[in-house]
Amino acid sequence: MAYDSLRVQYGVELDSLSSLRRQRMAEFERNPISTVLNPYYYRLMTPGTFYGSSMHQVMGMNWAEGSKGSMLQSPALLANMATDYALANLYVNAPQLVVRTEDMVKAEPKLRDDIETPVKVVEKKLSDNAVTVALDTDVPEQIAIVAKKPNFWKIKGSTSLQFTQSYFSDNWYQGGENNYAGLGMVTLEANYDNKQKVQWDNKLEVQLGFQTAQSDTCHTFRVTNNLLRLTSKLGYKAAKNWFYTAQAMAYTQLYPNYEKNTNKVIADFTSPLYLNVSIGLDYKLKRNNAELSVYISPVAYNLCWVDRTAYDIRSRYGMEQNEDGSFKRMYHKYGPSVLVNSKLRIMKNVSWTSRLYVFGNIFDNKSDMYVNIEWENTIDFTINKYMSAKFFLYPKFDNSSEKYKKKHGYLMFKEWLSLGLNYNF
Repeated sequence: MAYDSLRVQYGVELDSLSSLRRQRMAEFERNPISTVLNPYYYRLMTPGTFYGSSMHQVMGMNWAEGSKGSMLQSPALLANMATDYALANLYVNAPQLVVRTEDMVKAEPKLRDDIETPVKVVEKKLSDNAVTVALDTDVPEQIAIVAKKPNFWKIKGSTSLQFTQSYFSDNWYQGGENNYAGLGMVTLEANYDNKQKVQWDNKLEVQLGFQTAQSDTCHTFRVTNNLLRLTSKLGYKAAKNWFYTAQAMAYTQLYPNYEKNTNKVIADFTSPLYLNVSIGLDYKLKRNNAELSVYISPVAYNLCWVDRTAYDIRSRYGMEQNEDGSFKRMYHKYGPSVLVNSKLRIMKNVSWTSRLYVFGNIFDNKSDMYVNIEWENTIDFTINKYMSAKFFLYPKFDNSSEKYKKKHGYLMFKEWLSLGLNYNF
């Protein structure tokens, strides 16, 4: 049946519902509390459903004696009657629009007909929770407002003092030398991050360790760890985790180191002194248990300086020889470099810190290829807030001097395990 013909047939019922709606809205404006929303309107808004009550109402089967007059006095019941008449006309003139029955509607879990107790509305005024404020408090006419700039600097550090002790009886089948060893380490970091584009990381590392040496006729102690290193890295954000970066790194030793049973110095402060300056890209990533920084520099400048003038110490670090037979004080090398710093929390009390540095002088116009690879690995076993054990493994490849080439070629190793005090701040 066409829409226009349906509109003509149901026009009376629709006009009745519209008039009733205006009446109910006017009543609601006069007395909102006494107006109850009618639950019967929803039947006109849902898919066509056959309700037996609508046919009973229209045919007069549900009208008791005197109920008609009371119904006309109640707007809610009048709305129900108008809805029943509209549905009855639908059943007769357009039965094809009726797609379900009242029993199907009752079977749906979202409808309930067992609620008879009306909802109790509890009125509560906001003024009941009002807080009394004394308004007669003297307030100065001028109030100073101090605006503090955010602090983009983060300062942190760690210190540790590790000890080891070894004892061998005189008849120990493998032999051995009794010794005591101590190692002190300090790491300080001052990092700037403005949370937008600029990051500036600065790190100072100091390590100094000694060991008793009974077999050394010239020295009571020998140096085991000897490092002073400063790394500064300035980055400008290029993408999500990438930064355009310029880096400077300098490192040397703090205390002179002597050859066994002699007073010949083989390393000292600024002998050698290494300086590396480079530009490149830095990839930074932070997760809950891991931190990673991969710095790739296509152009890097590497300088080695030896302050001492002794023949053996300059030749030891690959200095070129002059025409008069003396050795130069420094050398310069150019090439790409890679620096990877990472920290991984393996378990609750176990963490692994790694530093991998690679440099090669592929840009130099010389036949000799210089390669330097350093891989420092430290595993921290935290016992409590102030005690920890450390395992350190340091393989290094350096072909700058023929004096390095002994049993293992240019590949060198350093390793130690210690227990001691540790404090982070």
